[in-house]
Amino acid sequence: MKKSNLAEFHKELGGIFLEGNQSQTPNYYDDPDNEIIHVRNSSGIVDLSGRGMLTISGKDHLKLLQGMLTNDMVKLEVGKGNHALALTVKGRMLADMRAFKFPDFMLFDTEPGLQTVLAEHLNKFKLSYKADIKDSTNDYLHFHICGPKSTDFVESEFQLSASEFSEYDYKIIHINNAEIFLIKINRTGETGFDLITESGEAGELFRDLLSKGEVAGLKPFGINALNTMRIEAGIPLFGIDMDDSTIPIEAGLWDALDFEKGCYLGQEVIARIKWRGRVNWHLTGLETTDNTVYSVGSKIFNGDKEIGRITSTTFSKTLGKNIALCYIRREFKEEGQAVLIKSGENSYLNAIVCDLPFINNFN
Repeated sequence: MKKSNLAEFHKELGGIFLEGNQSQTPNYYDDPDNEIIHVRNSSGIVDLSGRGMLTISGKDHLKLLQGMLTNDMVKLEVGKGNHALALTVKGRMLADMRAFKFPDFMLFDTEPGLQTVLAEHLNKFKLSYKADIKDSTNDYLHFHICGPKSTDFVESEFQLSASEFSEYDYKIIHINNAEIFLIKINRTGETGFDLITESGEAGELFRDLLSKGEVAGLKPFGINALNTMRIEAGIPLFGIDMDDSTIPIEAGLWDALDFEKGCYLGQEVIARIKWRGRVNWHLTGLETTDNTVYSVGSKIFNGDKEIGRITSTTFSKTLGKNIALCYIRREFKEEGQAVLIKSGENSYLNAIVCDLPFINNFN
């Protein structure tokens, strides 16, 4: 895994890396709940440089991608991006990504390691297409700034109208001779922006942003807070809430599916479900006001009938309750449905099904 040149700087800021943390981002700097409260009321910055990056270029790169991914790469305009998936012929997910179109190449942002899966998948079907597929994970580092004060800070710092951006729009900006991709994106349920730059410039950029963002309340936060906020925002994570057994409609990833673009690998299965059928499982939320945090993998019951399982769970200080993401049978997915969570051999917790997201302040 790529290591950030910011590790020591994170430690200087009080960043704590717990044993077994393979990420380059600290688990926390302060108490994670305090970090969340601060981000949801002001602004925060997190190092996302452990994420996978892939660049694809060449004469036929758009033709290749158009036949392999679930969203439209040809009609996508330069300066914009979208959510896309790579599927098997059976419509199961292989990779989840955000795609950004540049004049001569496409840039893909994935969960750590998925860039390798995506590259191998594309190379397998590249055939005679003239396309260069490069793992660019080590070429870039990037950060995420979010919170209700983030737009004002970005507009003031970079002299642009970020409030006019739609999600996945980007601008290329320059600071101290560094080229930076500024992308509007939702990672926490708060308005947020990714900043992606070449690795060599990342350290100075992080320091500079923290210094200049002091007036806007910009503070660093860790992966513990990031994970809780993405659960609050109802954002599923590949490898945790979805994997190669998941059909994207089960996970509610409608924004990643284009039903007008024509054929792509796995398209027939997705189209058949959309127009003629339905899926049996749906990603949804659970909540309770008791003091017990659910365990990942816990089974969900209606009476003595097993109807689902939990994939992500956390205590939300913002909401004052335990919440979870889960897959549940379609007959029981309606908001307000009472269910039971198995917590022991003969022990169950009460919970309520709720729609996602729990929190959405992104605009």
